[in-house]
Amino acid sequence: MSLTFDLYVPARSWIHTLDPRVKLWGATAGLMVAFLLPTIPWQLGGLACIALLLRYAGIPWQRMGWVARQMAVPLLLILLLQPFFEPAGQVLLLWGPLRVTLEGLLVAVQLALRALLMALVAGGLLFTTDPWALVQGLVALGLPYSWGLMLSLTLRFLPALGNLFEEVREAQAARGWVAEGRLWRRLRDYLPVLVAVIIRTLRLSDALTLALAARGLEGQGKRTSWRTLHMQARDWIAVALIGLALFTFLYWRLASGSEAVEIQSLIPSLVLYFTRMARAGAAFLSCVCVRAHR
Repeated sequence: MSLTFDLYVPARSWIHTLDPRVKLWGATAGLMVAFLLPTIPWQLGGLACIALLLRYAGIPWQRMGWVARQMAVPLLLILLLQPFFEPAGQVLLLWGPLRVTLEGLLVAVQLALRALLMALVAGGLLFTTDPWALVQGLVALGLPYSWGLMLSLTLRFLPALGNLFEEVREAQAARGWVAEGRLWRRLRDYLPVLVAVIIRTLRLSDALTLALAARGLEGQGKRTSWRTLHMQARDWIAVALIGLALFTFLYWRLASGSEAVEIQSLIPSLVLYFTRMARAGAAFLSCVCVRAHR
């Protein structure tokens, strides 16, 4: 049973070598841009840019297609339901109190493209960042250690549970088990599979608990790490370029006058993030100065 996070794609691209905190900052900026892109052509251009960037980083098209397949049901619901919430405009279909307008269809397509673009940006972060490095970056930015451990365990064992379910289901099918009939009967037929999965999950959790206790999870004192994160020159350059691009985009949207409320609501989070990055930079420079003095 594999215990690795399936989304991570090992490669040697410059995106993979960046500090995880830089990639978190880039993903945050990318989500902001994806949320604030004004029209469908701009969103299509954003999709093309992020797809080409991930392909340049060595991410296969199949992985990006996997993101689109996972988003298929939410996107379909958006395209089917959203037009009914925009009754104003040119009427294309009238069915009792319900009406579908051209403006409603355009808004539905825009929302669907926005959701797909944001999912691809988040997927790009997971494709290019090892889960342990991602959690270590979050902890370095101020996330409590217990939360970071919980997140790392989630990233590590959720795919394992999916593999476990498939393993049990294939084992039951080899013994003649077949789920057929109506929905309620199929759900009842899946009961033996679910029982076996729950039992093996409990055994796995017991083994994990003993392993964490043996490694002194509740021990006192300052925690150390085998691999520590260090911001290098290319990381600071990437942070500056991403920040410059983001603020240029926000200034453009603010100048357009249509997204002033959304942009003003994002300013506090930007200030907080830059404050934390400045603290990390100050700590890095102080370490460099101490080593040079020695």
